[in-house]
Amino acid sequence: MRKTTAAVALATAVTALAAGTAGTAAAAPVPAGHLALHSWTLLNERGPGPNPGERLTARVDARTVDGRARGHAVAQHVFKDGTVRVEFDIDCLKVDGSGAVTVTGPIDSVTVTPVGSRPTTTRPGWHPEAGLTYYPADEHGERRVGWAASDYRDPNTPAKVTKCTPVPADLWVIEGRTVLHR
Repeated sequence: MRKTTAAVALATAVTALAAGTAGTAAAAPVPAGHLALHSWTLLNERGPGPNPGERLTARVDARTVDGRARGHAVAQHVFKDGTVRVEFDIDCLKVDGSGAVTVTGPIDSVTVTPVGSRPTTTRPGWHPEAGLTYYPADEHGERRVGWAASDYRDPNTPAKVTKCTPVPADLWVIEGRTVLHR
């Protein structure tokens, strides 16, 4: 029974981590030129304060070379029942007119590791888009991030992210740093 409860909690957390909705671009994108984005952030789903018992992080290293985006991103959620790690290769890096920075690209892997069990990784050949959008601080000084990826448990579900489309803000940054070089 305990393993069943842990599996249900893990599946719920995976859905929260690997599901989302794509947004629409609110402002015209800034021409790419040469961009480089380096970010490590600790995030919270519930608000701008600490989140006891969980650790949701996003790490991005991306750049444009000759007008093409390259890089890698990892979103990882560690909680009492296990860990979910989503890695994706970046094929789009853009900045919109409001200063929001979006990276998107195909999922490379999703690794689920329930506590006390071996990790399982998604099957080869499944590569829907995933995306992160870093928004400028709001009028209260709070920074937000949008995160979305397809549900790895159902590869037939339509993609939640469209290439180069900003992801609506659904997480708060509670620690870390994001640097964009132009």
